Amino acid sequence: MFATFGDMASAFHSRTMSARLKSDMSRLGVELTTGIKTNIGAAVSGDFGPIAGIEHSLKTLESYKLATDEASTAASAMQQSLGAIQTQSQELSSGLLSATSSRGATLIKATAHDAEQKFLATVSHLNTNVMGRSLFSGAATDRPALAKGEDMLAALKVEIAGETTAAGVSARIDAWFDDPGGGFETVGYLGSDNPAGPIRLGNGETAELDMQADNQEIRDVLKAIAKSAVMADGALDGRIDEQLLLTKAAGEGLLTANDSFTLARANVGALEARIENVSTRNEAEKSALEISRNELIAADPYDTATELQAAYGQLESLYTVTARMSQLKFTDYMR
Repeated sequence: MFATFGDMASAFHSRTMSARLKSDMSRLGVELTTGIKTNIGAAVSGDFGPIAGIEHSLKTLESYKLATDEASTAASAMQQSLGAIQTQSQELSSGLLSATSSRGATLIKATAHDAEQKFLATVSHLNTNVMGRSLFSGAATDRPALAKGEDMLAALKVEIAGETTAAGVSARIDAWFDDPGGGFETVGYLGSDNPAGPIRLGNGETAELDMQADNQEIRDVLKAIAKSAVMADGALDGRIDEQLLLTKAAGEGLLTANDSFTLARANVGALEARIENVSTRNEAEKSALEISRNELIAADPYDTATELQAAYGQLESLYTVTARMSQLKFTDYMR
């Protein structure tokens, strides 16, 4: 005796088989494309603890990557600004000392105008803003670190008014920049006395971009340049010997300031290297976690492709059989 199915039962069976095979093909197609199993629960045997821990760690590393990228950009911009300031300071110091040796009034005036432009450029570099953050303002990242260079030179002009010697002008400028509560702190520096907060780069790793425009090494550069720059606006006019002495003081001041400024740049460079090392370590940890995650939920491309081909073959066979059965007639069985 043969088991037989009625037409409706056969049609229902064919539709069920077709739907299942199409569903399998859709699932396998997604797994082949993404490389991830669609049924994560089955892949981890219902234990989501390990995969949840890995996903949490990956999300944390993503936030660290954003922090390290921002810190790297800020540190790089800070280093570029400091490099530009040091380069022009070294150029100016050579020009000032050459002018002192020449004892020529014209050359002294020319270097004074050059110093004035370099003072303005230095202030501009110290007011660098990256990603909406003022780099040298300490905690006050929402505002420039320094007042306009023109405003500071104007304030210095008032400060040295009446001085007729290089020593007097030099002392007044030193006091304006260095005295607590003096002109620089009340008029020149606009940032915060507090450093910017630390940036968290990784597990237990932080970075502090604590180079501020009111640091002593920066004040030393500014005041040395200013000692020459004020002569562009008439300081000690007609007193060539005093102008020579002030020019010499400016040049020597820049040479002296160069050592501490170089150390400050080295500290920023060390910070850049540490940020890069932490970033590399975070990327390595991320790669290891992704490998562990894939071992848990990854779909093997060869097995998936084989299953997909098998499902396609079964569906094709089902359609072929169904098509042939639909063409059968009762007279085909009559002899």
